[in-house]
Amino acid sequence: MLSIIDFLIIWSWFYYVDPDPSISIAVVIIYPLLFFINLLAGVILWLTKKRNLSLLFIINSVVTVIIASFLWPNAIRRHQSRIWISYSFPHNAKNYHISIHKPDHTFMITESVNPGSSSSFQEGICNYESGKIILKTDSTRYIIEHDVLTGFTKNKIQLKKE
Repeated sequence: MLSIIDFLIIWSWFYYVDPDPSISIAVVIIYPLLFFINLLAGVILWLTKKRNLSLLFIINSVVTVIIASFLWPNAIRRHQSRIWISYSFPHNAKNYHISIHKPDHTFMITESVNPGSSSSFQEGICNYESGKIILKTDSTRYIIEHDVLTGFTKNKIQLKKE
């Protein structure tokens, strides 16, 4: 029962915080904090002669960290999928990556020849029209519909959603 309560509290906390990857280092503080809160509760209960509850909280100090270590990466993934749409595709011996930032309706296309290196290819604005994502710059217009890109070449390009 205590683990279920922990799960709900930690999930609510992470949902409220809505962590992005830039604060992933926070686990260095969060995990020990959760551990010591439960350990402190266990020690206080031990000192007040409630040994059965004390052992429960001492065991739960480890369980809580395990629950948090499961929920934290999921919270980051939820945040990322809430604000970003990402696609990739190969073309002419290059790999392209499309990143769409939902809050400000912008996009960026990067190209890469070698793994680990990329350069900005195009940036612009995007709109959503009846199930389509319209990517526009001053001189180009691309359409993404059902994970297929049109307008980049004469042929349609199948995209890999990331």
